[in-house]
Amino acid sequence: MKIVLIVITLLLPIFLGYFFKLIKLFNKEEIATLRKFVVKVTVPFIIFRNLYKADMESLSQIYPAMLSLIILSLLYMITAYFVSNFISKDHKKQNSYAFATFVGNYGYLGWGVLYYFYGNAGFTRSVFFTLLFWPVFLSTGFFLVYLKNRRHAKSNNSNFLSVMIQHATVPLLTAIIAIVMNIAHISIPNILSDFIDKFANITIPMILFTIGLNFTFRMKRTQFKIIISSSLHRLVFGFLLGVITVFLTALIFRTDKTMTKVILIESIMPTAAMAPLFEEYIDIDGELMSGIITFSTILSLITIPIWYYIIQLL
Repeated sequence: MKIVLIVITLLLPIFLGYFFKLIKLFNKEEIATLRKFVVKVTVPFIIFRNLYKADMESLSQIYPAMLSLIILSLLYMITAYFVSNFISKDHKKQNSYAFATFVGNYGYLGWGVLYYFYGNAGFTRSVFFTLLFWPVFLSTGFFLVYLKNRRHAKSNNSNFLSVMIQHATVPLLTAIIAIVMNIAHISIPNILSDFIDKFANITIPMILFTIGLNFTFRMKRTQFKIIISSSLHRLVFGFLLGVITVFLTALIFRTDKTMTKVILIESIMPTAAMAPLFEEYIDIDGELMSGIITFSTILSLITIPIWYYIIQLL
């Protein structure tokens, strides 16, 4: 019964967002602005609050969390690269499969899921897991561009470092400041603490709400094979990659039970919404990519609770 209530709690804001999209309460520009508000404004507040208030046992999980992201990203990049070569003869479709499969929605949907599954302890560890998301995402992504399709790669003047600075600066600085203040036991006034809490408290529901706002069901039947294959790669086969990641991480660092569960749940997250970023650097079928993002996210609403139940039994 508990898992049913957790899943319902998780799904309600997503379905509410999709309902508001159906009745066209928000246009595309408003949806984009709302998502930007969550990412740029409320997310830093919840990162700061949870890391500032994290206990020392939680802080000890920073290194295994960051290492596990690196290992998992490499495993996904390698498997996505090889499988994409057999999925289609069309290089655009191959690229779409590779780039949709290699990166998961660890820091957006993942945060929301882990907050509801494991509370603040799970959320805090999921933040640790995503601390190096942008450096790892961009590094593995650009390496995949090099490996996957050098002949068809687009020329682009965008700078790797500038892209990373643009996306990674705020969350990384927020995390560093919060951790330093936590370790140094630097207190903040109650009025400021309450202000931070108010913004932090709306973050998880808003994350899930905006996921529903971004659902789209426009998919060609001819693309179903690739869409389903990529989705199953992330949502089913990904659990095996998660198990491998846990094993390799544990060879170097001690991971507690909650951290282990977080890694396993993060490993079966659907395709990240920022996967199309690499369309600027390599030929990608944008419609196919959108189909994979939507279908994998919808299917994950079924597979994630199943994996959660299995993980709880282990």
